[in-house]
Amino acid sequence: MRSSSWPRSPLGWAGFAAIAVLLALAAYALTTYALSREVGSDVAAYWNAAERLRTGEPLYTAAAANASDLYRYAPWFAAAWIPLTYFDRTAMTAVWVGVMVAAAIISTLPLLRRGPAGWAAFAILAPLQLQAAIFGNVQPLLVLLLMWGVERRGGPLWVALGASLKGVPLLLAIVYAARGEWRRAVLSIVLTAVLVAPALLFPLNAYPTAPGPNQMSLAAVAVWLWLPMAIAAVAATAALARTRFAWLAGAFAMVAALPRLLDYEIGFLLVGLAARRPDRRQ
Repeated sequence: MRSSSWPRSPLGWAGFAAIAVLLALAAYALTTYALSREVGSDVAAYWNAAERLRTGEPLYTAAAANASDLYRYAPWFAAAWIPLTYFDRTAMTAVWVGVMVAAAIISTLPLLRRGPAGWAAFAILAPLQLQAAIFGNVQPLLVLLLMWGVERRGGPLWVALGASLKGVPLLLAIVYAARGEWRRAVLSIVLTAVLVAPALLFPLNAYPTAPGPNQMSLAAVAVWLWLPMAIAAVAATAALARTRFAWLAGAFAMVAALPRLLDYEIGFLLVGLAARRPDRRQ
């Protein structure tokens, strides 16, 4: 850790201590909130969607009264859950939540090696990742795969998998395109289309577009704020694509482009904080 990371005066240390206390309190509050959430509540959406595929029912249901019926992802993810539905639901829910918790930990622990700035990021992002994990949402695993994969040879596949689930990861293809890596950019788009296309086999008039319970749609209530912010973030991603801030800009664009307010999706920023530089690509 560089010595410049630390304050050099009593006033600086006082400010550092005050910020540390505030971050500790925020981390405590966020972690307490995360641990109070209903364990595996989002797993119901995946499980019910898989069962609908098994029985030949419509995959997408717009008239859902609760989150367990709201499935918004590409069909392949529901199909991947079908084998799990032959086992005990409670046990599979526990296993899935456990995997998501592990993904949340693995995706945030590297921040602790980055000094005070990393500790600050960890204090906020780790509880948010944990919150998604407790819900059983795929978010922590998706973030981890993008962190690990965007700069690797299979990067377009990981981008496409993410885009087929959450949509906004496709914005990471802007980094490829702005760096002149057109093959990777086009491949990201094509693979996303391939993964999403089977949705056309199902009635899309029932696809859920309204926010779920306890969610707010930024696009609906503040489009005047959401749209310019999203456009500006996309433009910044293209402008910074050849710098060391490329993936951080892309990660911020993902968050800015999200039309719904889901606090744990701020975890997408981890992709920008951890993705490897182009010259270190594997």
